[in-house]
Amino acid sequence: MRNSYYRLTRLKEKTFFYRFLETIPGLLTWGTFLSAILLSYWRPMWVAFFIIIFDLYWVLKAVNIGLHLTFAHQKISIHSNYDWLARCKGLTSVSELIKSYERDVLKARKKMLREDLKNQIKVLKGVMARAGNQDFRKITHLILLPTVRESVEVLTSSIKSYLACDYPADKMVLVLACEERAGEYGLRVAAEIKSRFEKSFSKLLVTFHPDGIAGEAKTKGANITYAAKEAKKILDESGVDYKDVIVSAFDADSVVTPQYFAQLTYAYLTCESPTRTSYQPVPIYNNNIWDAPAFNRLVAINSSFWQMVESSRPDRLITFSSHSMSMQALVEVDYWPVDVISEDSQIFWRCFLHYHGDYRTVPLFTFVSLDAVVLESYLKSLAGQYKQNRRWAWGVVDWPYVVDGFRKDPKIPLWKKLLYAERLLEGHYFWATAALMIAALGWLPLFLGGARLANRVLAVNLPQVTGTIMTISTIFLILFVALFFILLPKRPHHRSALDNVWMLLQWLLVPVSSIFFGGFPAIDAQTRLMFGKYMEFWVTPKVRKENGSVSEAII
Repeated sequence: MRNSYYRLTRLKEKTFFYRFLETIPGLLTWGTFLSAILLSYWRPMWVAFFIIIFDLYWVLKAVNIGLHLTFAHQKISIHSNYDWLARCKGLTSVSELIKSYERDVLKARKKMLREDLKNQIKVLKGVMARAGNQDFRKITHLILLPTVRESVEVLTSSIKSYLACDYPADKMVLVLACEERAGEYGLRVAAEIKSRFEKSFSKLLVTFHPDGIAGEAKTKGANITYAAKEAKKILDESGVDYKDVIVSAFDADSVVTPQYFAQLTYAYLTCESPTRTSYQPVPIYNNNIWDAPAFNRLVAINSSFWQMVESSRPDRLITFSSHSMSMQALVEVDYWPVDVISEDSQIFWRCFLHYHGDYRTVPLFTFVSLDAVVLESYLKSLAGQYKQNRRWAWGVVDWPYVVDGFRKDPKIPLWKKLLYAERLLEGHYFWATAALMIAALGWLPLFLGGARLANRVLAVNLPQVTGTIMTISTIFLILFVALFFILLPKRPHHRSALDNVWMLLQWLLVPVSSIFFGGFPAIDAQTRLMFGKYMEFWVTPKVRKENGSVSEAII
């Protein structure tokens, strides 16, 4: 009853303009589908020309994505070979570090490596102009690890990866952010984790987010906000400057690379505006990829690849899933939203609006590995994947939030408002419509146009024309497959060699996967928002097949 009242209250509190903004994504999506059907009957030639233009657009988009994906992978490969802790130590004498980079440029054989080093030299010269030398030891890492009913094994694998980093653990504060509603199970897990790792970090804090706080929904944002406020008390007692605290908001299954915290620290200390910047690693869903059904694997792979593409376009990058930011900014914007599912993206927009557009996300070219959706059965796994993608697509709520914020802030330049609003709407629009339009529009004029298309050369050859165009775009699928096998973890002992074959054949399912686990969840989310049927956070039951354990995770 409380949840129903909560949704009704939110609906009543919104202005007419805000509710109008919430309807726009859904109206555009459904308007596109209805227009395609009606125009295929009344004006089939219009639709035929539109289809060819649309398909050509997607060929160009495929080329663009392929180039960005290749760039991101090369960048990640280059950065994985740097000694980031040594670089952090080198910041105590920036001039000497610049000289070492200049020597490395002369020795570098690959153009991209030379360009990366030259860019780092440029960045370091900016550091010298602003603040001179930097001591990485002043930085404290506040790690928030939210949990509902995850097993000890899931949490342990994440925590061990933090301790395996080459960064000093005495500069890390770990907060295990538990939920009060987890009951006795949550208490047992928290006690086990604390007994194992309490002495491994500078401080290990366990928090229990109370259930039923007024104005809150059951979301990750509410949990980590409560945890961050509790951790702030410890920071205040020790007199730590918020500007020297980097907060990493992880998921329970977030496993980092050995150099993650050193790379993050270096990025923070060399950033032009460190407290007005978020830091986004590339999430890759590899923890249990061998145990995921084919459709779930494809979703996990495509999500990982898309985040790699976005990392190569920092002007478009916003925070997603596991991310890091300054404690200074977090306190100034009053933490994450506590009543929104998509807290990961909305914290970026909250900062963007608070600082009047003077906020950005910079990519960290390194991976954070998470779990793909794997449940107790095949059908449950598919249903869980759909729900996860719908939860991601629910990020469409950012559109009205951002546009309404732009309307109220005259300090943000108009060009920036238009650019960001258009990009945000375009992304969600094509998420919902592209797969279905590619699959169905090539045939609609032939089925519905009838005599109005008789003896038209374009109409007769439309399927062949669109088929040829889309075949060209599928060439880039080869790139995706090759990169997938490069990033694929070693096959675990409980999987057979035959699974390697299925890993290849699964790519034949891409068209079906794009529609049922891409387009449909986005249409679902936009339609719910259009009618004010607000979603609440869905906690995904998760299975680790190697030991058969089952745990719930916030994905």
